[in-house]
Amino acid sequence: MRIYDFDKNRKIINIELEERLIKSNEKINIKKSSYRSDSKYKISEIYGENKEILNINEVKYPFTHIQNKTIGTQSLDSKHIYKSISNKNIDYNKFVACNFNNIKFENCTFLGSEFKNCTFYNVDFCHCNFEDEEKLIALFKDNCELKSCNFYNTNMKNMVFEFTKFTEVKFSLSSLRNSIFNKCFIENMIFSDCDLKSMKIIRTDINILTFEDEFTSKVDENTFIDLLKLNKKNKGSYENIFKAYKSISAVFEKNRLFNYSGEYYYLAKSAERKYLKGLEKLKSNIFYYTCGYGERPTFALISSLEIVLIFSIIYMFSGLCVNERIIHYNLNILSYLPRKLMYMDLIDCFYFSLVTFTTVGYGDIFPIGYSVLFSCVEMLLGVTMVGIWTATLARKITR
Repeated sequence: MRIYDFDKNRKIINIELEERLIKSNEKINIKKSSYRSDSKYKISEIYGENKEILNINEVKYPFTHIQNKTIGTQSLDSKHIYKSISNKNIDYNKFVACNFNNIKFENCTFLGSEFKNCTFYNVDFCHCNFEDEEKLIALFKDNCELKSCNFYNTNMKNMVFEFTKFTEVKFSLSSLRNSIFNKCFIENMIFSDCDLKSMKIIRTDINILTFEDEFTSKVDENTFIDLLKLNKKNKGSYENIFKAYKSISAVFEKNRLFNYSGEYYYLAKSAERKYLKGLEKLKSNIFYYTCGYGERPTFALISSLEIVLIFSIIYMFSGLCVNERIIHYNLNILSYLPRKLMYMDLIDCFYFSLVTFTTVGYGDIFPIGYSVLFSCVEMLLGVTMVGIWTATLARKITR
C-alpha cells in the first residue's frame, strides 16, 4: 500500500512547474510593457563589464539587468562583517553571475526577481518577501549556490529553485508554501518551524536534511519529497539518506499525517538495511521481508504464501499420510514418477501445509517421520505471521 506513485507525482509537478513559469513570465511581461520606457537602461552600462562591487542601493529601477557584479563585500574571510541593506525593494530585477557576499537583507522585497548562476555566501534574509499578491515568483536557477545562508521569517511562497546548490542553509519561521525544488543539490539544509505545506522537492540530491523545530514545521498531504538518489559505491550515503528520510517521517508524524510518515519511515529503514552489518542486518532483513517494517501488509501475505509453499515441498520429501497412503519422495523416484501423480501429491501437501500454517488442523492428513518436527516449526511461523499480517493491516486501516 504505497502512498505515492513517485513517477506519476513527478510528472504532475513538472507540468505544474512549467505552467507556473509561463504564467509568471506573462505577468512580468505585462508589467514591463506598462512600465516607462527608461526602464531599459542597464546597470552594466554604468559600471562596465568587469566584476566589481555594486552598491545595491543604486539600483533604483525595476526590470534592471545586473551581470557579473559583486554585491556586499569582496572579502570572504570574516562572517561577522556584514553589509546591511534595509527596507529596499529589489523587484523584477535579473541578476546574472553575481556574487552576494556577507549581506544582511532586512525588510526587503524581491518580487518577481530572477537569480541566474549567482553565488550567495553568508547572506541573511530577515523579514523579506519574495512573493506578491499576483503570485509573481522569484526564481533561482542555472547553478545558483547558497552557502552559509539564513532565511528568517521570510515569505518564499510559490518560489522555484532549479539547479541550485544549498550548503549550510537554514530556513527559520519562513513560509515555503507551494515552492518547488527541481534538480537541486542539498548538501546541508535545516528547517525550523517553517510552513512547508504543498512544498515539492523533485529530482534532487539530498545529503543532509534535518528539522530543528522548537514547535513543528507544517506539512500537508500535498507536501512531496521525491526519492533520494543513492550512491551505491559509497556506503556512507545510505546512512545520510536514512537520517534524511527519518527526519521527514518525524515531521509528517508530528502533523498527524501517519500514512505519509509511514511511507518515509519505510524508505528510511530500507536505506538503513543497506549499511547495517551482522546480526542487526539479519534482523532488519527479517522485518523487511515479513512486513515491510510494519508498512507493507502485502509483504506479510506474500511471505506467508512462500512459507506455505516451501513447507509443501518439504513435506513431500519428509513424509505425510493421506488416506492411509504414504507420500514420501526421494530423488531417485522423481525421474520415473508420473507428472500427474506428482502434481496431485503436491496439492495434498500444499493443503496440509496451509491448514498447519493457519493452525486449523482438520486431521484428515497427518505427518510422519521428520514431518512432525517440520509441522511444529510451521505452526509457530503461522501463528507469528498471521499475527504480524493482522496487526500491520489493522494499523494501516485505522490510519
